[in-house]
Amino acid sequence: MAPLQPSSTQLARAIALVAPYCDLPDRLAVVPPSAQVRGLYLKSLASIVQRAGRGQLYAEYFGEESWSALRMYPLRDYLVRLAVAGAALRGPEQVHSGMHDVWRTNATTFASSLLGRTMLRLLSSDPIRLTEQGLAARRQTYLYGHWSILRHGPRCIEMVYKEEYVWIQSAIAGGAVGAFEACGVRAELRTKLASRFDGSTLISW
Repeated sequence: MAPLQPSSTQLARAIALVAPYCDLPDRLAVVPPSAQVRGLYLKSLASIVQRAGRGQLYAEYFGEESWSALRMYPLRDYLVRLAVAGAALRGPEQVHSGMHDVWRTNATTFASSLLGRTMLRLLSSDPIRLTEQGLAARRQTYLYGHWSILRHGPRCIEMVYKEEYVWIQSAIAGGAVGAFEACGVRAELRTKLASRFDGSTLISW
């Protein structure tokens, strides 16, 4: 069953809320319709802002929605809701900090689940395997773009992003931070952009 969609007016208001502080309208215009994300990421947004005590703003726009965790949905839908969730957490003016928090929380929330705890027991002592597992999970949940790993030495790797439409320097960077925090690895991470949709995160430990 398709989720109950907000009206076009609600959607326009949601985009207008964050448009002065991020490039959401321009980004939506270039994301291909074929780009999709699994519903579990859409489902997580409401719970993240609610647990933080910041659910009211998000609910004003998307409070009636219900998503199937396994079904694939348009990435455009996710980008709008991610930006509004970021605005709910930190305020519209700090939407990028809020999106960083959303992805950081996604990583730590997964780590606290039964599956996450099991995986971390197997992978936490090996940051390279941990990153490879994250890469494999990405392939199962996002249908667009390409991530790859470059090895720069025994304790330094680089995750490279190509055609990544989620905000690399805020959301994606937050996910990288959360993943290493969750497994207790003290790592230095530096995310950089090559272009708006291409970049990388250098990770050393």
